[in-house]
Amino acid sequence: MSKFIDSLVTQEIDDSIFEIVNHPFRYQSDLAGRIFTVPVGFFTDFASVPRLGIVYAMLGDRAHQPAVVHDWLYYAAITTRALADDVLMEAMVLLGLPWFQRYPIWWGVRAGGWVAWNKHRKDGHPQAGKFKDSPDIKA
Repeated sequence: MSKFIDSLVTQEIDDSIFEIVNHPFRYQSDLAGRIFTVPVGFFTDFASVPRLGIVYAMLGDRAHQPAVVHDWLYYAAITTRALADDVLMEAMVLLGLPWFQRYPIWWGVRAGGWVAWNKHRKDGHPQAGKFKDSPDIKA
């Protein structure tokens, strides 16, 4: 059964960047058939929802846990982009987000996520694509 194994603990770095602190954040995905571990020290912006009035009011600040897992999967490139996006949807369903919030978020990453995906590959982030496997910790 899909589940968030750990509580999400972050520290605000600036207005839109947060760092995973205290312990890794783990998510068990039935869709992927594995546990993903977001390491301590990983930086996230949560869900990158445009801060435009009604759009942010409807979609912003709604899916922190799924967004952190998704950010990690994009950064580390340990899955395909499509699977990373589908894991995001799976985790939003698990949280109980209504369809009118989760589908626009998912459509947004499907339509525009290639920009971040390719940027991580191009910039040669220290960890990007270097993991055959997530540094998983058994539940």
